[in-house]
Amino acid sequence: MPRYRLVSTLACSLFLMAGCTRENALPEGPEPAPPAYSSPDLPDAPFGYAEMDFPESWLNDPALALFGGFGSDVDITNEGATLGRVLFHDTRLSADNSVSCGTCHKPAHAFAEPEAGSTGISGSPLHRNTPGLFNLRYQRRLFWDLRTVGLQNQVLQPVGHPDEMGMDLGLLTEKLAATSYYPPLFEDAFGDPEVTLDRIADALVQFLRSIRSYQSRYDAGLAQDFANFTASEMLGKEVFFRGDTRCNQCHSGLNFFSTQAFINGLELDYAAAGDGGIGDLTGLPQDDGRFKTVSLRNVGLTAPYMHDGRFSDLRAVVDFYSDNIVQHPYLDERFSDNGIGPPGQVPYQLALSEAEREGLVAFLHTLSDTVITSHPAFSSPF
Repeated sequence: MPRYRLVSTLACSLFLMAGCTRENALPEGPEPAPPAYSSPDLPDAPFGYAEMDFPESWLNDPALALFGGFGSDVDITNEGATLGRVLFHDTRLSADNSVSCGTCHKPAHAFAEPEAGSTGISGSPLHRNTPGLFNLRYQRRLFWDLRTVGLQNQVLQPVGHPDEMGMDLGLLTEKLAATSYYPPLFEDAFGDPEVTLDRIADALVQFLRSIRSYQSRYDAGLAQDFANFTASEMLGKEVFFRGDTRCNQCHSGLNFFSTQAFINGLELDYAAAGDGGIGDLTGLPQDDGRFKTVSLRNVGLTAPYMHDGRFSDLRAVVDFYSDNIVQHPYLDERFSDNGIGPPGQVPYQLALSEAEREGLVAFLHTLSDTVITSHPAFSSPF
């Protein structure tokens, strides 16, 4: 039998009323169903998180080597990542036991949110879209505005945020220690059952860094000269990597990402539109609308798009970059006609053909990795 199984608690209410008569007795009827409290259903032997790693082509890539490992010194163990998996999917980490990390970061959507804004315990949608979670080894700075350095410094912030999970972090350790299953899981992971905030963060980091995405149709194509691609996907690949579109200048390398934050011309004045990104933190006009550049891996699974989820599908994104970039005094030069020089130039007009637009969308869908969306090691154990 697995060590942890679904359990239910039964509760009953006894009303002891002195001198109770049939006239003042409560009416008879079926007792309400008791609440069900579940424990994680875990395998006898933990999944091999410690053995999961990137392929040699990633580990030996000079560009990726510059970013891998920054911001986290945590070693992944099978037991530590198992604990992290439970923590990630457990609604007990929220103040009212209604929201988990996995509520907003849904595995089926590459750990993103299919709505423009996630809804936490406050009941109001957040104003920024929830990004996917994968290949976090290569992300040193977190959040759309890059305000946090290192995954260990990030993972507990949503837990304590009043609009997200709303948990008083000062009470979290006691709450988890009072369950039947967390002390044994902490003991397996750390050698003793003590529950601490540092250990909670450590385990969450181990689980999140285990989610590695490198098994898409694009990756299969790299090994066979893209013989597996359709004609439309091949056209889209050519459009993505050719010089005039500059798609791969912002979304580059095996991870299709950048560590830089760009102003991409969604607004003339981002702060006035409601979200200035990094500019809201620095107060500098050159940072107005500067947001994190996310990886395009799994982009076909993570709709809607942009920091505020304004575009519902990839075709809308392609059309925007082709025709509708807005002039901004600090628009990144990659979006200008010549692609070099100072920021703030007139945006380019690619005017892609219909076939090129359809092909680019088709190519972007080849970057989806359904292994991470279906692997039981990353799914909810509840």
